[in-house]
Amino acid sequence: MGHFEIGATVIAVRDLGRVRWRSGIPRGTVGVVVGVDWLGDARVNFAVGASKPDRGESVEHIVTADDVRILRAAPRRRIG
Repeated sequence: MGHFEIGATVIAVRDLGRVRWRSGIPRGTVGVVVGVDWLGDARVNFAVGASKPDRGESVEHIVTADDVRILRAAPRRRIG
């Protein structure tokens, strides 16, 4: 891993930052890569506040390849 593309969907594989504070990202939180720096680290916009999805709260966090895993879409099956 280590190669991020803008628009990729990722999931945190461990707690990032201080989870009890707003800036913390709990393990299992889904986010979208919005930028990549010159070192190859990704700037990810994580969706937080699952109890209030209508508010659309998010936190931006810089992550390395060890912090997240890229989610891949499942292949579609044809029925019939």
